[in-house]
Amino acid sequence: MPSIVCRPRALLVALAAIAAIGGCKDVTGPKAQFNNLEAKPTLYAMNGTAVTLPVALVVRSVTPVRIDATFIFDIAVDLDASGVVQVHSVSRVASELVATRRVGMQIGSESFVSTLKAPTGGYAYDTVMALPIGKTLLIDVLEQNCTSSFLGANIRAKVGVDSVNTTTRAIYLHVLSNPNCGFRALNQGEPKD
Repeated sequence: MPSIVCRPRALLVALAAIAAIGGCKDVTGPKAQFNNLEAKPTLYAMNGTAVTLPVALVVRSVTPVRIDATFIFDIAVDLDASGVVQVHSVSRVASELVATRRVGMQIGSESFVSTLKAPTGGYAYDTVMALPIGKTLLIDVLEQNCTSSFLGANIRAKVGVDSVNTTTRAIYLHVLSNPNCGFRALNQGEPKD
């Protein structure tokens, strides 16, 4: 029967090499399929504007859309009497008879640029929220196409209002969306988590 000889120096070198490789890159963690999307879309208030104008947003793709009978959007915007933007989740705009996805919102405590990760809790779902200029709105969309993701069915984003034109009722937004199911990073480029 052959004897096993332990060579501590060779073993230490091998372990050090594995640690060095593993320390540079997480080889076991989930990888993002898509880079985060950043855009500055212009939306218009739901009330007091033409029905042909985009008043809503599909968060995952950062796509401005009009509201129609399909209600395929996540949030829509309006202006209150004092010109403050009001963000409506899709369920607050659609009929109760229409099945819609759940959309959560919360006002963040940091600036748009400083908000680099979405929280996992604290969202108010299926509501309306005021979004003054200079504040950051964090969004959590429960996406039907993410139900098979082991990280969760959440699509997360951050939204800020750059400016408002009360005459044309145009709302100039700054949006960064992480289109990867269950990821929370809200940085430019490739998200790590």
